[in-house]
Amino acid sequence: MDTQKRNTSTGYRYENSFEKSIEKFPTLARLSTKATFGIPGLALTKVEDGLCECMTPQGICVAGPYVLITAYCNIAKYRDELEKHATKGGNPEKLEAAKQHKQHRSVIYVVDKESLEHIATVALPDCTHGGGISYDGTFVWVAKDNERKMSAVLFSELQRVIDYGFGSVRYLTTVNVKCQASFTITYGDRMWVGNTFSRTMGTLVGFRVKNILGIPRLVRDGEIEMPVLAQGAMLADIGDKTYLAISVSGGRVNPSVVHRYEIDMSKVEKGKILKLEDCKSLGTLELPPMMEEITIDPETQAVYTQFESASSPYADVEGNPCKSIVDRVCVSSLSDWFPEVTS
Repeated sequence: MDTQKRNTSTGYRYENSFEKSIEKFPTLARLSTKATFGIPGLALTKVEDGLCECMTPQGICVAGPYVLITAYCNIAKYRDELEKHATKGGNPEKLEAAKQHKQHRSVIYVVDKESLEHIATVALPDCTHGGGISYDGTFVWVAKDNERKMSAVLFSELQRVIDYGFGSVRYLTTVNVKCQASFTITYGDRMWVGNTFSRTMGTLVGFRVKNILGIPRLVRDGEIEMPVLAQGAMLADIGDKTYLAISVSGGRVNPSVVHRYEIDMSKVEKGKILKLEDCKSLGTLELPPMMEEITIDPETQAVYTQFESASSPYADVEGNPCKSIVDRVCVSSLSDWFPEVTS
């Protein structure tokens, strides 16, 4: 455990940049007042096949006593950014190091929910983008984006690696969900998969998880429309009503936008798509660029918000870094997201 902590960076990587982001985005200031913790591994991550300096965080979820964060080795993007500016006063030593940097396997960072400390790094069996992660009480699901698949890891196997502090897991099964698996959340008795597109509206696709002789099977059941470029979503109950928040990211320059709705889940039916125009809009929130997933702790109702802007390919480059960097997970409450409902 101690060796792992020495080799995977923790803490805040860009404190000054985060303070500037706070000044520019009042909503971020509100979301970060309760607690924050540095995204692990931004500067350096120990994986089984070496040390990675290019992990880019993606998904986030709560699984029992842990916060789980997926990240993938984005060395190709980092190398490309450095090469673009090599002839414009770039850093030749950094570029040469990037050329020697190998492609590492993707990981799950494990953070203790109470102490907010990084306690383990778990290697996945492949180099998946890992755009999302969710937990259904038995299986931890990893969204595999363009592969149009969801892979399941037994929580008990993940716990084994957490107890050791370092190691890898295997996928128990991988399911073709026949949609773009950009991110994933759980709500009610369904797992939801973000079917996201860059030019057209997407959907949040519901699946019921059937455990058949220890192997999960997914049965499609209902869809909710989503905006273009949706990166994450949160479904939550406040009183006797259900609310939906959808994060939309427009790259490293434009602010992220969170669309908020009151939604009638009884209208989500198999074979149909619930249109957003049929939901009650509560307006939008503006946050820094490159926002990823949002997740809610079903036990405490704490909300965790994730960004990818502090990873090396977007922050540690001379030519075109993200202008508003968030190097930490912000822990907030539902009242911060839906103040007009909870006040």
